[in-house]
Amino acid sequence: MSAITCPKCGRPVEAVPGEPVNFCTRCGCPVTSEAVRERIVDLMLQGIRDDMRKAVERLEREQPETYNRLAAILR
Repeated sequence: MSAITCPKCGRPVEAVPGEPVNFCTRCGCPVTSEAVRERIVDLMLQGIRDDMRKAVERLEREQPETYNRLAAILR
């Protein structure tokens, strides 16, 4: 098992054997694996895409003239 290094202070994180490491024991910074970071980014991007899609649908429904002008620019 490799030592976990804190992304903030750069020091090795002390861990109790068999227990998950969630925070640096020195500075308190959250310590997450690369897989968890990637999942967080994926979820955030999915949320942004959903919000943008809903905003465009609302614009098309509530302000069709504005939507049509923007759509014409993007074509």
